Amino acid sequence: MPAVPGYAAPGYRTLLGRVRANVRAYIRKQLELPRQEIAEIVRANLRAAIWFGVAAAFGLAFLIAVVVLVIALIGLALRALAGLDDPLWAAALIAMLVFAVGAGVTGYVGFKKLELRGPTRTINSVKETIRWARARLLGRSAS
Repeated sequence: MPAVPGYAAPGYRTLLGRVRANVRAYIRKQLELPRQEIAEIVRANLRAAIWFGVAAAFGLAFLIAVVVLVIALIGLALRALAGLDDPLWAAALIAMLVFAVGAGVTGYVGFKKLELRGPTRTINSVKETIRWARARLLGRSAS
């Protein structure tokens, strides 16, 4: 970098300060990029998310109706087979136990299949960038 007439050539401290500022700006921009991408994706899919929310509400209402139907059918079966006058409490108890066992089994299977890990590609990319920056700053080859 040739010296500008009237100004002294910048020293190592000034150059290192510029490099440090540039590295900080680069890192800040790299950290901001995923936030911007996620925000754009969320904005683009907001209407779809609203429709999925409404669908989930209807699905919950459907499941409640199915539970009521199952309890009524078990009550009818208990009335016919066991001769109970008011079998709805027994039907509700049986349905609750069946649903509790089903929820427990499916929850356990889901927990066993769960893979908890970090964003490995992002971590590896950041490590590679750090290795490259250190190699460049220390004057070694980046290989």
